[in-house]
Amino acid sequence: MSNLYIVATPIGNLQDITLRAAKILLESKVIVAESTSKAGLLLKYLREVYPDLAAKNRGSTPKIVSMTEDEEGGKIPSILSILKVNDIALISEAGTPLISDPGFKLVREAIKRGIRIIPVPGPTSAIAALTASGLPPDKFIFLGYLPKKDRRREDILENLKKIRTIIPVTAVIFESPHRLVDGLISIQNVFGNIDLVITRELTKVHEEVIRGKVEDALEIFNQKSPKGEFAILF
Repeated sequence: MSNLYIVATPIGNLQDITLRAAKILLESKVIVAESTSKAGLLLKYLREVYPDLAAKNRGSTPKIVSMTEDEEGGKIPSILSILKVNDIALISEAGTPLISDPGFKLVREAIKRGIRIIPVPGPTSAIAALTASGLPPDKFIFLGYLPKKDRRREDILENLKKIRTIIPVTAVIFESPHRLVDGLISIQNVFGNIDLVITRELTKVHEEVIRGKVEDALEIFNQKSPKGEFAILF
C-alpha cells in the first residue's frame, strides 16, 4: 500500500521549506494541492534551490491534482485510486495541511483503507504567531476561524471564557481581513477591553505584530483597511 505524505510548506518565506519536504515534493509523482498555481511556483523555486535533488527526477514532472475545501469530498475516490499504486504528497496553499485547510476527510478515508499517513512537519502560522506573541505558550487553544454570524461567534467566545476559568489558556484565532473588525468587536463584547496580540503576514515582507488593548486595535483598523492574513491571540 502507498503512503500519503502530509507536507508542511512555507507560510510566506520560501526559505522556510525543510530539506525533507523539498526532497519529497521533488521526488513525488503526484501532489495534491489546495492551490495548483502556488504548488507550481513552489516546485519551480525548489528546482532552482535544490538542482541536485531535481536532477534525480529529471524528465518526470509531478502531476498536480487540485483539492480545495469545496472539492475535497468529490475528489476523495479518485485520489484513493491513485494511492493504490502511487505515493501522494498533500500540501495546502501555505503552512501545514488540515489546519484550517482541506485534507482531514481524505486522511480519515485513507486511514480506513490501511494507507500509511506520514507527517512531514514544518511551518504553521498558529505556532509562529504564538511564539512571537509574548503570551504564555505552555497551554493554548486553537480555534481556527470563528463563525461569520455574530451570535454564533460570541457563543464560542463565551464558552472559551468558561474554559479559561478552569484552565488558563492562550487563545489563538485566525481571522480574514474583511471580518477582522467584527471579530475584535465580539472579543470586546465577551471579554472586555483586554490585552491582545495581532499578527499579520508572518514571515512575509509586510510582517507585523501589534500588541495592545482591543480598543487600540479597533482604532488602528477602523482607520486603515485590514490587509493580509491575521491571527488574534489573548
